[in-house]
Amino acid sequence: MAFFLLVSGAFLSSPALAFQANEQDFSLASEPSSSSDQDIISPALRHYLFQCLETLGEECRPLFFARIFIGEKNEIPTSCCQYLVQMGDKCHTAITNAVISRPEFSGNATLFRTRSDETWTTCIRLLVSPGPSA
Repeated sequence: MAFFLLVSGAFLSSPALAFQANEQDFSLASEPSSSSDQDIISPALRHYLFQCLETLGEECRPLFFARIFIGEKNEIPTSCCQYLVQMGDKCHTAITNAVISRPEFSGNATLFRTRSDETWTTCIRLLVSPGPSA
């Protein structure tokens, strides 16, 4: 739940953040400085990001957030990796970029993107070659 709330705040309440979206790709772009205190977020992208977060499942969101943005070396359960892969790499990247766009996270963007990629790869490996069966 904390991950959902934090990420929701990242793309719903951050000044000077705009999202550009089309049917094929959802990416984040910095908006030129404006006098408006409100973000310009397309309803389609907002809906897309919320669907991504819902797909992760309430129990998995905090695990991914802690791993990527706090640096915890927590073990990700297979079920959470399944949710992540089901959600897809575009969603995973869009959520990561939404959090990185926040001033409190932007200073470590490279580190967070690396951890995000490592988390994705770890989940893919786990699902492709599961451990020995009991």
